[in-house]
Amino acid sequence: MAGIRASTWVVAVVVAVAVCSGATAAWWLYRDDPAPYALQDTPEVQVTVRPVESRYPDAKQVAQETELVIKVYLQRLRTGDAADLSRIGAPWYTGREQAARELISQYGPHAVEPVEAVVSDPVVPRLASADLRFADGSRQRIDLTKDKDVWWLALGEGDPVKP
Repeated sequence: MAGIRASTWVVAVVVAVAVCSGATAAWWLYRDDPAPYALQDTPEVQVTVRPVESRYPDAKQVAQETELVIKVYLQRLRTGDAADLSRIGAPWYTGREQAARELISQYGPHAVEPVEAVVSDPVVPRLASADLRFADGSRQRIDLTKDKDVWWLALGEGDPVKP
């Protein structure tokens, strides 16, 4: 009798694990946002992302696609955590954390106020750039690179077209 109960429990556990694994796999495959990064609850960032005035429809699409990484970048600048900022850098780039420290030092104080991000016309597929216009009049240009539907910050040293 004890053997039957034990085997029933084993079967129940195996079925539960299989169902949970299947649900997790389905969520992973069908989620809306493939980016492995997200905005945190705080600090709040005030940024307007728009495409440069263009006659090409791709400009608007690229601005929409890159909006999340731009907002996350500005939020990480504000928090001042180089390790966290380096995580939105293209994974195939080297020296991301050191580059993040330098960006935080140079641009972190500017990210406190509202920012306008103007995304340039895409010249090469999977590459983009944005001109960040800070409230105090200073500017920064960031380069972005796309790999498998995810936009990354070109942070550190690397080839933007060779992930």
